[in-house]
Amino acid sequence: MKKVFQKKHELWLKVLYGAFSIPKGEIFDVLYDFSLIEFRHLKWLAKDIIKNSDDIDFDRENIEIKVEDFHELVDKLIDELLAIELYYQKSELFKRIKNDEKYMITKLKEFKKIKNFKIEAFDRSMKYPNKELDKTSLDALTLFLFEESYKEYELILVYLYSSLHTDNVKLYSIYEDLIYESMFHLKSFAIMQSKMGLLSLPRVVMEDIYKFKDLKKFLLDGIEEEKGAKEQCKALAAAVKDEELSNFFEFINNQEDYHITLMQEALDCIS
Repeated sequence: MKKVFQKKHELWLKVLYGAFSIPKGEIFDVLYDFSLIEFRHLKWLAKDIIKNSDDIDFDRENIEIKVEDFHELVDKLIDELLAIELYYQKSELFKRIKNDEKYMITKLKEFKKIKNFKIEAFDRSMKYPNKELDKTSLDALTLFLFEESYKEYELILVYLYSSLHTDNVKLYSIYEDLIYESMFHLKSFAIMQSKMGLLSLPRVVMEDIYKFKDLKKFLLDGIEEEKGAKEQCKALAAAVKDEELSNFFEFINNQEDYHITLMQEALDCIS
């Protein structure tokens, strides 16, 4: 089961970043929805493993997401979905997973009929479409996107792990909200990376980050980290000389305020 969990973690990322690699539109929406289903599978698998007195980790193999064109992406995703079925066991959970992925394969095969197009998410163009950004702005934006994409991926896994190891209903609800928030931020930052030809997977999250021993310390540290993220957003909004982008990062900055509120509520739950 732990091997299946690792493979599902990798599959979730391959589908998710497959969506991020193409322009927003109907196909993007379908692939992104599939990635949310894969994340749900991952959560259900984790629950099943923990219920049977075992534990999970978020270790993964090296994943190659770079593709040259859309048809190559579709072929790779179909191959991944077919390959992972070999790991599945007989249960109602795996029956649900198989049925979901059977439909995904059918839909992906339909996409093969769409005219092929080049994928530019990995070409390292270092240009933001329809923006004239100077080098200082581009450098600040690039650094921010790489750092924050990893941070949001890390937080998704930390809050997922924490939500699976609590019996406190209110705490669980807070973790769920924080997962959704980090999902949105990761999506936003990865799409921006893709537009600049810089799409890449976040690095592996080390076990001691999500298997912490002191929940209170974790939450206090998390509040300080959110405050730091707010300052980074402010600095980036000032550094990027573009009104639309500056407004977006101010929007993200304001969302971090409520993350701090949620984490304070989580602290109150354990006080």
